[in-house]
Amino acid sequence: MNRCFHLSFLLIVATAIAGASSRAQAAAPAAANDPNAAGRLLLEQYDCTACHAASASQGQWLSPKVAPRLDDIASRASAEWIEHYLAGPNQTMPGTTMPDVLHALPAAERDSAAEALTHFLLSRNPTAFHRRAPDRAAVSRGEILYHQIGCVACHAPQKKGAAAIASTPLPNMAEKWSFDGLRRFLLDPLASRPSGRMPNLRLTDREAADLSHYLLRKTRVPAALELAFYRGNIRSLDDIDDADLVRTITADGFAVESAMRDRPSALRFSGWLRIDQPGDYTFYFNAVGASRLEIDGKVLAGDESWQRQKVDAKAAVHLTAGVHAIRVDYVHRGDRPASVKLQWEGPGIERGDIPTARLQSEREAAPEPAAFVLDPKKADAGRALYAKLNCAACHEQKAPAVVPPALAAVNDGRGCLADTPPAAAPDFHLNEHSRQALAAAIKSLNQAGLAVPSPKQRIINTMAAFNCTACHSRDGVGGVSADRDPYFTSNVADGGDETRLPPRLDGVGDKLQLAWLDRVLTQGAAVRPYINTRMPQFGKENVGQLAELFVAVDRKPEKLAASPDAPDAQKEAGRKLVGTNGGLSCIACHRFNREPAQAMQVMDLVTTTDRLNEDWFARFLRDPNRFHPGTRMPAFWPDGKSLLPMVLDGSTDRQLAAIWRYLADGTRAKFPEGLSRQNVELIVGGEPVVYRGKLWEAGFRAVAIGYPGGMNVAFDAEEMRLSLLWRGRFLNAAAHWQIQGMGQIHPLGTDVFVFPHGSPMAILADANAPWPAEASKDLGMKFRGYQFDTLRRPTLLYAFGKTNIEDFFTPIDRHGTAGLSRTITFTDAPPADLYMRLAAGKITAAGENSWRINDAMTVSVKAGPAAILRGKGQQQELIVPVRFTNDKRQLEVEYAW
Repeated sequence: MNRCFHLSFLLIVATAIAGASSRAQAAAPAAANDPNAAGRLLLEQYDCTACHAASASQGQWLSPKVAPRLDDIASRASAEWIEHYLAGPNQTMPGTTMPDVLHALPAAERDSAAEALTHFLLSRNPTAFHRRAPDRAAVSRGEILYHQIGCVACHAPQKKGAAAIASTPLPNMAEKWSFDGLRRFLLDPLASRPSGRMPNLRLTDREAADLSHYLLRKTRVPAALELAFYRGNIRSLDDIDDADLVRTITADGFAVESAMRDRPSALRFSGWLRIDQPGDYTFYFNAVGASRLEIDGKVLAGDESWQRQKVDAKAAVHLTAGVHAIRVDYVHRGDRPASVKLQWEGPGIERGDIPTARLQSEREAAPEPAAFVLDPKKADAGRALYAKLNCAACHEQKAPAVVPPALAAVNDGRGCLADTPPAAAPDFHLNEHSRQALAAAIKSLNQAGLAVPSPKQRIINTMAAFNCTACHSRDGVGGVSADRDPYFTSNVADGGDETRLPPRLDGVGDKLQLAWLDRVLTQGAAVRPYINTRMPQFGKENVGQLAELFVAVDRKPEKLAASPDAPDAQKEAGRKLVGTNGGLSCIACHRFNREPAQAMQVMDLVTTTDRLNEDWFARFLRDPNRFHPGTRMPAFWPDGKSLLPMVLDGSTDRQLAAIWRYLADGTRAKFPEGLSRQNVELIVGGEPVVYRGKLWEAGFRAVAIGYPGGMNVAFDAEEMRLSLLWRGRFLNAAAHWQIQGMGQIHPLGTDVFVFPHGSPMAILADANAPWPAEASKDLGMKFRGYQFDTLRRPTLLYAFGKTNIEDFFTPIDRHGTAGLSRTITFTDAPPADLYMRLAAGKITAAGENSWRINDAMTVSVKAGPAAILRGKGQQQELIVPVRFTNDKRQLEVEYAW
C-alpha cells in the first residue's frame, strides 16, 4: 500500500479542515502537485458556491457538498439537539461544516432564535420523534458491521481501546437521532444528503437496524425491565449465561406468555427494584416451567425447578432502602402453558403484583423525555428567520433574496474570510490555515483564462472530494492507511491482501469495459464477495462521470491476432485450459458459475468477459505481476511461451483467445473438468418443481418453486415473505446434496428480482406510519407449510396472528407478457389496520394500478384494495390496506418483466 502523502501540505490541509481530517487526507496526495487542492476541498466542504455563485468554468473544478435536506428532520433529530446545534454548531459537534449563522447575537437572543428556527423546522413535517432502547444482540452485530463493511474508512473506529484516528466526525448519536430515522437514513443516505459525501453501503433492512442499534447504543429510555431472548442447547438454568443472545426488548412486567410466541430457548427479565422503606419483604413466585428468582445475585426461589418443571415458592429477604438487582430466568418445560407470576408484600405493602413504577431497567433510571410541543408563533418567527439567514441557499439550493458577491468578486480577508466575520456573514470558525487555503484557491479560480480541468485532473478532484483514496490507490497516491489497515478484512482464509483490500485503480479504464465501470460506480456491481469492505454508492449525479473519465485517460487498446480455430474448437480448448485435467487449474482458485473453487475462493470466472477488455485480459495473463506486483496469480505464459504445448499447438495467442471464447458463454458455459462439485441442475418439465433449503436472499428456510415456462419464485419461510422472482433456468442443487446442505444456492436464470427483507405484513396506526423493523415472527406471523393441487402447483400457507393466509402463484398465460400472477387469500377476517408491503425501492407509476419497481419489474394490483404509494427517492414503498368489502377476501397481484 502506498503512503505517498506530501507531508508539509498534509499538515496544512489537516489543520485547515478541523474535524474532517479523513477528507483532508484524501486531498493531501493531490496537493503534492497542486497547491490549491486543499482550498478547493474547503470550498466544496463548506458549499461556498451556494451563496457565492461560481462561473461555468469555475464550477468544473468543484463538487460542492450540499447541505442536508430538512423537510423530514422531525423524524430524524430530536428538538433538543437541533436547538443546541443551531445555537452553537461547532460546540455541539466539533468539526462540523455547518456555519454559525447566529454568532453575532447576544446569548439570550441567540437561544431564542435557535428555538424559533427549531419550531419552524419541525413544523414542516411534524412527525413524532421517538427513541428506542438498544437491542444488545443487535448492538453486537452492528459493531461487527461498522468495523467491517467500510464505515471506518471515513469515521473513527469505536471498538473499546481503539486508537484515535483523524476522521469525519459524528455527532452525539444518542442525543440527536431517533432509531427509525437513523435506520431509514442508513438505507438511503442520498435521499437527505444528495451530494453523496455519506454514501449508500447497500445495507439490508436487518443490517441498517443492527448498525442503528450500535450507533445508538448509549440511548436511554425509561423502562421497567429488560427482557432478553436466548437460543441454544440449554439443559439447565445455568446454561443461559452461555446461550446465544437473540435480542433484547423492554418489558413492563414478568409475563412470559406473549414472549414465548418467538419460541426462544430461554428468557431473562432483569432490572432494578426500588425499595423506599427498609425491612423484610416476602416474594411469592409461581411458574409453569423451569424458572428462578434472584435478588442482588442471590437465588430466592426456583433453584430446583428444572426437574420439577414448576415453581410454587415463598421467600423472605431483608432489603435496605435503595435499588436492588432483580432477575427472573425462564425456560418452558412440560406440556402446560407457559406462565410466571411474581408478587410481593412488605412494610406498608399488601400482597400483590410489583408495580411497574417500582421497577427500572437501569440502576440509574432514565429520565422521562421532555415532550416537544409545537408553538405556531415561534414557528412563524423561525420561518422569517430562516428566510432572512438565507438557509434555503444551502439546504434547498435556492438563490438568496439578497445575492452575495459571486465567487469572482470575493476578496481576501472580508466576509466569511475575515478574522472575525461580520454579523451579515456566517462564521465557519476558520483558522488561519483555512483562510489562507481558501483565499489561495479562490484566487486561482478567479484568474483570467481559467483552464478547464483535464480528464486526469477531474479524476483527482473527484476522488479527493469523495474520499476514494481512503480505500483505493491510483498513480502512487492513496490506499488504505496503516492505522485503518486492521479494519479491512476478508471472509476467506490465507487469501493475502488481494482478498481483503479494495483494488488499485491504476489503469482501471484500460482494464474494465465502460459499461461495467458504470455499473460498479452507479449500481453497486461487485465481483469480490470475499472482501468485507463494500463498494459505496455515491450517486450517479456525483460520480457517474468517472467511468468515462477513467476510460478517456487510461484506455490503450491493442489489436489482437485473429484465431484460426473454429468457435466450438476454441470453446473446448478453453474449457480444457481452465480445468484441472491437463489444464491450468484456474478453478483451483477461481469460482466458476458460483460453484466453489478447490482452494481459494477468488472472483468468478464467468464474469470475465462482462467486465474486462479482451486485449487487457490477454496482456494480464501474459504477465500478471506487471499489473499487480506481488499477486498470487501465477504466470502461465512466461516470456510469452505456453506451459501447455499440447493445446492448440502451444500457441499463446490461440490459447488466450480460446479461454476468452469459452468464458464468453458466461453462466451458459459448460463446467470445466475437475470442478470440485458437479452440476446438479434441477430441470423444470411439465409440472412445477419445489425445492427447500438454503437459498441466496431467501434464507435458510427457502421454498423455491420452478414453474413450466421458466418462471421461478422463492419464498422465505423464516420471514414469511416473497424474496425472489426470476426467469429461465431454475437451480443447481449440488451445494446442498453433495456436502450435507452446507452450501448456498443462487438462481441460475436471468432478470432476478429481489424483494425487501422484513415482515411483508404489519399493523400500522395509519398509512403514513413507518414500516416496523421487527422480524415477521415478532409481529405474529407463522409459516404453516404448503399443499399441492392436482397439477402439483403448491399453495403456501402461513398466518398473521389468528388469520390464516393462502398464497398461490401461477405463470401469466397472456401473449406478450412474461411474469407471474399471485393470489393471496385470507381464509379468516384479517385484523383491523393490517397492511401488506408489495415492494420497496424506486417506484414510478406504470398505468392504472401498476407500478414500475427499480426500473426492473412491473407490479400490478388486479383485485382487492387499492395500493398506496408512499415515501420518496430510493425509499418508496407500495403497500396495500388489507380490507375487503366482501367475503372473498382475495388480493390478486401480477409481477411482469
